[in-house]
Amino acid sequence: MKLKTKFLCLIALLLVVSLGANVLWTTKNQHTQTENELRVQGRALAQQMDAVWEFMVYNQDRLAEVAFTEDGVYQGLHCAIAGRIIGQVFTLQSDYTTRFVNFEPRNDAGLPDSFEAEALEAFHADSQRKDFYGFVDYEGEQVFRYVAPMTIEEACLQCHGEPVGELDVTGNPKEGWQMGDVGGAISIIMPLDVYQQNERDSIAQDVLFFAVMLAVCLVVVYVALTYLVTRPLGKIQAGVTQVSEGNLNVQLSYSESSQEMSTLTSEFNGMARELADVYANLEDQVADRTAQLQQANEVLERQRKQLESVNAQLVDENQYKSDFLSMVSHELRTPLTSIVAFAELLNKHVVATDEKECRALKGIEANSQALMLMINDILEMSRLDAGHVRLNCEVVDLGDVVSIVKATVGPLAAKENLTFSSSVTPDVPLVNADFDKLVHVLQNLCGNAVKFTPDGGSVRVDASYDEATRQVLLVVADTGIGIAPSDHERIFEKFAQVDSSSTRRYNGTGLGLAIVREYVEMHGGSVQVESALSEGATFIVRIPQDGPSLSDEERGEAAGQAPALPREEEEDTHGIG
Repeated sequence: MKLKTKFLCLIALLLVVSLGANVLWTTKNQHTQTENELRVQGRALAQQMDAVWEFMVYNQDRLAEVAFTEDGVYQGLHCAIAGRIIGQVFTLQSDYTTRFVNFEPRNDAGLPDSFEAEALEAFHADSQRKDFYGFVDYEGEQVFRYVAPMTIEEACLQCHGEPVGELDVTGNPKEGWQMGDVGGAISIIMPLDVYQQNERDSIAQDVLFFAVMLAVCLVVVYVALTYLVTRPLGKIQAGVTQVSEGNLNVQLSYSESSQEMSTLTSEFNGMARELADVYANLEDQVADRTAQLQQANEVLERQRKQLESVNAQLVDENQYKSDFLSMVSHELRTPLTSIVAFAELLNKHVVATDEKECRALKGIEANSQALMLMINDILEMSRLDAGHVRLNCEVVDLGDVVSIVKATVGPLAAKENLTFSSSVTPDVPLVNADFDKLVHVLQNLCGNAVKFTPDGGSVRVDASYDEATRQVLLVVADTGIGIAPSDHERIFEKFAQVDSSSTRRYNGTGLGLAIVREYVEMHGGSVQVESALSEGATFIVRIPQDGPSLSDEERGEAAGQAPALPREEEEDTHGIG
């Protein structure tokens, strides 16, 4: 929407809201004014009727002289009869209805309706009340009803006073009223046709006046906006269009519509001049920047080539390191296998002459086995780095995995005077995984637990199933020395151990947990530790039931790995890290 349209809509809305508020206010005021006028008019009519009534009362004695026949029958004009007849005549000759009502009238025509009964009750409850009025529906029309009380005066007592039940001059029993009592009420019903028509005419005049004012205001605002806002803005828009088309020499004439528009025009002209000055030097600046960028590109190109050279050198050195470690591990494992075999034979067939010799033989066997495990870890890590390891997935029963680990680690735990236990929950399903690598994972975790748990402690292996995530959980918990929370991530790094004191006290290469994490992540799972110093450690391994999301070939291509070695070449790498 255009600016003028928005302003015009806003002004029209404000005027319409003002009109509505004025109509409501006028209606309310006129309603109050009508009520006051009708109340005054009703009071005047009631006073006139009351004056007639009092006239009849004051002249009752004079009328009574000729009111009786020779037989003593009363045939005079009684005040009640005169008042009722005057009311009927007034009702017939006007649109108003006048009645005299009471709760126990002598004539059934004086019985009150609901509104009059409510008025009589109000008068009896409050003797000081002067009137009772309101707008009500009467015979299908809206009318104004006014009721005024009629109080008992001295002249009324001869017909309505005491004693109760005595017949008065008209032959009716007396009511026993006293001075000041409410003897009835004058009820006046006034139509509202004229007042309602006046109210509608007043509202129509207000609507017409506001409609004319709305039209005049809209025309004035439209003209003012055109001259003060839209025409100057149109000039500025045309100048902006010329600048966008490349004409930087455009200068707008100053507007006399308002100070703001003059300031905006001045700012636009200053901006155009600055743009022209900037554009004049832009080509030189572009040439300078182009030369600088060319030089920077040449420098970046030289740096890129240097980085490529350094990267190629690092790749070669890393490959050399991996080949060296692999070669050394293979070469060391061959004589070390013989040493382990000879040490086992010596322990089985040679009888030591003393305890010192016995400890020496057992030490040879134990240290040679430990060295074999270290060499296996180094060889396995070098193969992982080189990308020569892949998964051989098959259907695996975790009960078998736990049993093998228990058979391998259980004797080591018993030798260290530790309690080793395991459990597999019945709901653990078969999983699609690499059997040997899962055994290696649990052996490394259990071996570490045995290594770092003092005499008298315990190591436990549990296998369970998490149905929500469709993962099997392998949990290895011990009561050992524990791990500080700050070291929970570092222990999974290569060649990492907690501190120097641990390095001196416990043997190991620091590769066991790194290999564990590599194997677990190859399965698409995760491993985490929960531990604190001196409170033991709990390692939790999660393995998906359905195996890794990628096939072995896809995983090798994604990681840029070389084809894996056959499974039989991996079997001799298993050991406790």
